Amino acid sequence: MVVLASLASIAEGRDAVVEAGGIPALVETIEDGPAREKEFAVVALLQLCSECSSNCALLVREGAIPPLVALSQSGSARAKHKLLGYLREQRQGGGGCRAGPGGAATSMAR
Repeated sequence: MVVLASLASIAEGRDAVVEAGGIPALVETIEDGPAREKEFAVVALLQLCSECSSNCALLVREGAIPPLVALSQSGSARAKHKLLGYLREQRQGGGGCRAGPGGAATSMAR
């Protein structure tokens, strides 16, 4: 999961993760993985989504929303912080999937 989160932080890596079918694996990890892996999966999914609207649509099609909602309610403090921080940024930035310089993709990696 650490490697996927790292790959999702750069454009070429995001493309590789999506092309290799990484989104379903990340969703599965959020549903059933250990707490620490869920944290990395959240970071990776949100980085994928923050840079590309088609990835957002794929994330929705793969069923990521219900496990993300569940995680926001009962996940680890770090996973909640990452997820809710991203949602706040999107709400303040107009709700789109694109992050500007220093936007969501950068802050999620902290």
